[in-house]
Amino acid sequence: CCGLLPPCCGLLPPLSALLSPLSALRQSAIPRLLLLALVPAMALASKQEALVASYKAAVAAHQASELDTALEHYRACVAIKSIPAVHNNMAAILLSQGDKAAAEENWRLAVEGKPDYAEAHFNLAVVLSESGDDAKLAEARRHCELAMEHKEGYVQAHHLMGNIRMSQGAQEEATGWYAKAEALGGSAAAPAPASFRWEGVEVGHVRTLRLPDGTSWSMQTLSLRPLSFLVRDFLSENECERLIGLARPRLQQSLTMGNASASERTSESVFLPAAEDGLLRELQERLSALTRLPLQQVAGGEDIQLVHYSEGAAFGMHHDSSAFLPRLLTAFYYLNEVEGGGETAFPAADGAMSPDEALALAEPAAAGGGARRQRWGWRDKREG
Repeated sequence: CCGLLPPCCGLLPPLSALLSPLSALRQSAIPRLLLLALVPAMALASKQEALVASYKAAVAAHQASELDTALEHYRACVAIKSIPAVHNNMAAILLSQGDKAAAEENWRLAVEGKPDYAEAHFNLAVVLSESGDDAKLAEARRHCELAMEHKEGYVQAHHLMGNIRMSQGAQEEATGWYAKAEALGGSAAAPAPASFRWEGVEVGHVRTLRLPDGTSWSMQTLSLRPLSFLVRDFLSENECERLIGLARPRLQQSLTMGNASASERTSESVFLPAAEDGLLRELQERLSALTRLPLQQVAGGEDIQLVHYSEGAAFGMHHDSSAFLPRLLTAFYYLNEVEGGGETAFPAADGAMSPDEALALAEPAAAGGGARRQRWGWRDKREG
C-alpha cells in the first residue's frame, strides 16, 4: 500500500548561509599596501561566485524535480565548501534514488558540520533504524534523542523513537512515545492544503476514467464516510508477481504504532523506494493519473509498503491517519487471490457502528456492515 502525505518543503538554506566575510571585503576600499593580497582575494571571490551559482542551479533543479541535475550542482557546492544543509539535501536525493549508503554518509557530514542540526539527526536516525542491526538501532536512538533535544516539540522524532524502541523490544516504552507524538501533533498540526478529490456520489456508483494514453479504469464507490473506491485491473498479473518478487527476500516483522500492539499486527512487510525499480515509479505516475494529484506530490509521499500475511496473520482495527501523520489518502494494491479471508474492513463506514465499537472488534471483517474489500495483502503460494 502507499500512504500519501501532504506536500512539504525541503530544507533549502538561504543564499546568505553560503556567503563569507568576503562580501564585506569586496564592498570596502582596498588600501594600496594590500595589493599583494589582491590576487588571493580575487581567487576567493571567484570561488564564492561559483558556489552561489552552483547553489542557485541546484535549488532550481531540485524544485523542478530534476534530481540528477540538482545532485550534480550540490556536489559542485560541497566541493568548494562543506555546507550541512546542502549535504542534507544531497542525502535526501540519494535516498530517493536508492543509495542508502551515500545518503547516510551525507547526513553524517551534515551533523558533523552542524551538531545542532535537528532535521539531519532525524533523517540519519531514520536510515539507521531501517537496518534492523542492533548497533545501528542504538545509534539511531542517540541521533533521534539529539533531534528532539535541538528541536522542541519535534513530532516526527517522537514517533520515530517509538518505532526504534519497538524494534528494540521495548513495546511499553514505544507506546508511550507514540502517545507523546499524537499529543504533540494534535496541538501543532496544520491543516492539509486543499487537493482534488473525487466525489463518491452514492455507494455503488461506478464511473469510467479515461486517461490521455487511451486506457480506462472503472471506479466503484464503496463508502462515503470514509470515502473509499474500488478500481479493478489497476495492476496486471505480471506486475503483481514483479512486486511480490521485489519484496519477498527482504520481509521483516511489521511495526505497529499508536495504541496498536505487536499482537494486533502479525504480518511481514518492507518499504520499497521508487528508485529501486521502474515499475514502482510507474505506479506513482499511475496513481497520480487516478487521483489527479500532481506527480511531484505523489512521489513525495511515503514509499510503497509491501505486506505479506501468512495464514492466520492479521492487522487489527487501527487508524491509518493521525494528527501528527495526516495522510491525504491510502492506496491499497491487492496482489493475489486467497481462498478465504484476506479482507480489508471498514466496519464503521457510513455510520454502520460507532468508531469506538469498531475499534473494540476482535474480528472486524466478520462483524457485517460497513465497507470491505477482499484480497488484502498477499499470501506465499508455497503456504497454500
